[in-house]
Amino acid sequence: MTTTVRTELIRPGMCGHNSLFAGQVGDWTWDAVGEACGTDVLRARSAAGTPAYLSFYYYRVRGSRRFHLRSPAFGDELHVASRVFGFGSESVLTLHRISRSPEAAAEPIEPEGFYAFADPDSLYVENFNRWVSRTAEGSNEGLARSSPPDFRYRHLPVVPEEYSPRHAYVRARQQLTFLDHHGDRPGAELTVDYEVDPSRDLNGAGLLYFASYFSIVDRALLLAWRGLGRDDRSFLDRVVVDQQLCYLGNADAGSPLILTVRQWLRGGDADSEAFDVVLRDKGTGRLLAVCSLQLETGTSE
Repeated sequence: MTTTVRTELIRPGMCGHNSLFAGQVGDWTWDAVGEACGTDVLRARSAAGTPAYLSFYYYRVRGSRRFHLRSPAFGDELHVASRVFGFGSESVLTLHRISRSPEAAAEPIEPEGFYAFADPDSLYVENFNRWVSRTAEGSNEGLARSSPPDFRYRHLPVVPEEYSPRHAYVRARQQLTFLDHHGDRPGAELTVDYEVDPSRDLNGAGLLYFASYFSIVDRALLLAWRGLGRDDRSFLDRVVVDQQLCYLGNADAGSPLILTVRQWLRGGDADSEAFDVVLRDKGTGRLLAVCSLQLETGTSE
């Protein structure tokens, strides 16, 4: 079975003005892959016997003004449909459609319908994951692809090439943005220093947690927000209708990072703006992540 449906009651540890909900969806991805591929994702090991991690390489959240990444609140009942697609022996794509109605969750996930993003009352999430292992004990640099031997993938459906996430993340690697900025006007630009926080940013395996990248991006965005003369209340009220993040490297606790934030005013649309955030290792310049966010700033539907 490559499709799973679940009903979840949103609790305090699953939502908020932080990365908790992004992390929760990531847990659902691991659940879906484990069930579809017959692999104990939590305790997977490579052929060499070292721990293998289903790392996040590309994460996209597409919503609307009515339902976006920070919409879930205490007590909400959400219905989650997830379907796993194959990308060979070392990678896997999971599509989630998160809705408030069980009827919407019961509809089959087909790429053509999913990528139409047609339902403003659903949240559409793409997670593209790769199996990796450490190449040096105690270091988060130089992670290598490493699939567990019991990872079953040949039975998984394949998305049509036009919907492959490779088109998005290759663009991000090459151009440091997911967006076509033709017709956009450049706005403010800000450079932010950040140090990987060992008390907050690491997961249970000692890696820089994939959801922490969302928080690090938001920290840089907040500083850019304030630099534009906006207050914190408006930052909390922001509506991010599309966020794409490509993970290109990991980092150790205490590592100094440098983030570049660029604002874009969308061509002719007073109610829309975008930001690109690029994360690098400050000492080496090594590219760690690229993130693009599209925001609705007006009040119209």
